[in-house]
Amino acid sequence: MTRTAVLDAPEATRDAPRVWPGRLLLAVALLWALFVAARAVLSGRWWGWNGIGLAPPVAHLLVPLALLIPAALIRRGRRLAVGVVLASLLLGSWQTGLHPGALLRGQPSVPADALKVVNWNTFFWDEDSDTDDFYAYLKSHSADVYLLQEYQNRRGHEPAPIDDLARLRAEFPGYHLATEGEFLTLSRYPITAVRALRPSGLAPPDTSWADYWNIRVLRTDIDVDGRTLSLYNTHLPDLLNVDRNPLTPAYHRSVKQLSDRRDIHFRALREDLDANEHPVVLAGDLNVLPGTGDLRWFDGLRDTAELAGPVHPATFPVRGPALWRLDWAFVSPSVELHRQSVEDPPAEHSTHKLIDLRLSLPDLPTEKDRP
Repeated sequence: MTRTAVLDAPEATRDAPRVWPGRLLLAVALLWALFVAARAVLSGRWWGWNGIGLAPPVAHLLVPLALLIPAALIRRGRRLAVGVVLASLLLGSWQTGLHPGALLRGQPSVPADALKVVNWNTFFWDEDSDTDDFYAYLKSHSADVYLLQEYQNRRGHEPAPIDDLARLRAEFPGYHLATEGEFLTLSRYPITAVRALRPSGLAPPDTSWADYWNIRVLRTDIDVDGRTLSLYNTHLPDLLNVDRNPLTPAYHRSVKQLSDRRDIHFRALREDLDANEHPVVLAGDLNVLPGTGDLRWFDGLRDTAELAGPVHPATFPVRGPALWRLDWAFVSPSVELHRQSVEDPPAEHSTHKLIDLRLSLPDLPTEKDRP
């Protein structure tokens, strides 16, 4: 027995280098599959995940593809490794934020009378820009409706309100304006109602400007040739505070507080949507990622990128490759969407891309349609 063991030892030693790469690859594949499964279950439902699951959504495609080739080449455990990688690819496919159907759509035609709606997080308005250039960029879109977030500047490290209404009226003659908190809505069509959603139960704000924290949705109803359209200009709280050390208790308290605030604003938005009988366009910096549980709050609305957007409608950041889709647009089923495009603004204007929508509202009912 001793002699056999001695003779077998070199063979076992020779096999060891062949075994550990497969085991390591399998371990990595299993960990990634567990991460993808956890994201599907926990994102948007457990506050602790907000500080974990911020990998770029497209990684749910790229990581399995990167693992698939070596998994197919290993000698031992090949089937198991390939199976785990394919399972993570399948589970993560709807979390990628990609819309491959856009490759088959072509360039849709847009009716001449289509409504043009522009959504943009301006990132502290014109604070870091030449003001004339900033306004020239806004005006260049000649939109019927502008839904603009972060109509604000900074005072130290805090957001601060601004009053640029005189300049706005001069630059956009004939437009109707609505503003509350950080929101600004401009419309060529008459504004018939304005409502800032101020949910109860919010914790005290972290800054002296309470409206910045307490108003995260500005609803504006407009009259479009006798039809009422409800515009929801939206900027939901961040998932986390990137300026805090994730190894400290303060960081996790901040994530929990932001999550609680997000949930309150989500509920207030959902209640208003459920009670609204008008066609809806909802857009803004939602701080929501593709494939997450937060999207359940928009049930009943249609994602414009899925209907008529680009393959990868990521909107953040502008500098370098855009990896995250933080800015979204949704419309009611009765709204006909013709096109959505995502545009890079000059980098000095904002870190967020601009969303351009072309849409048509349902026709007014005729006498024979009325009961």
